[in-house]
Amino acid sequence: MIRFIYETDKYNKDREIVAINVFRIAKTLLTLPAEIEVEFCQLEYIYGELLLDYRFSKRIRLDENLSSKEIVIPFLHELIHLDQVQTNRLKPARHGVMWDNKFHDEKMISLDRHIWSRLPWEVDVRERQPELLQKLLEAGLS
Repeated sequence: MIRFIYETDKYNKDREIVAINVFRIAKTLLTLPAEIEVEFCQLEYIYGELLLDYRFSKRIRLDENLSSKEIVIPFLHELIHLDQVQTNRLKPARHGVMWDNKFHDEKMISLDRHIWSRLPWEVDVRERQPELLQKLLEAGLS
C-alpha cells in the first residue's frame, strides 16, 4: 500500500496508478515494506530521493513535475535504495551513512554528480536497475 503526499496541488491520478503498479511488481522482486509513503514535491537537480531518516524511513520523494511515464525509473531507483535499507546494507548514521557496515562521512558525500555516482549504494542501484526494469516490463507494467 502507498500513502501519497502532495506538497502542492499537483495531484495526478495517472502518476499514482503507475506508482502503485511499480510498487506491486517491485514487492515481488525486492525486500520492501508492506506500506510506504510517496511524496510528490519540488526537488532541485534530482528526480527522486529516499529519506534516510528514522522518522521517515519508508518515504520516497519524487519530483512533482515528472509525468506518469517519467516516474518509473526514478521510483524504481528509490525502491532499490529502500530494499538496501530493508536488508540493512544502507543505514542512516550520525553525520553520514553506513553501507555494508562501513561508515561514509557526510562531508565525503558530495552532491557533485561524479562523486555521488561512485558511492557504493549508487553503484549497486545502477547494477541492479536494468534487470529489475526488464522484469517490471515483463510483468506487465505499461
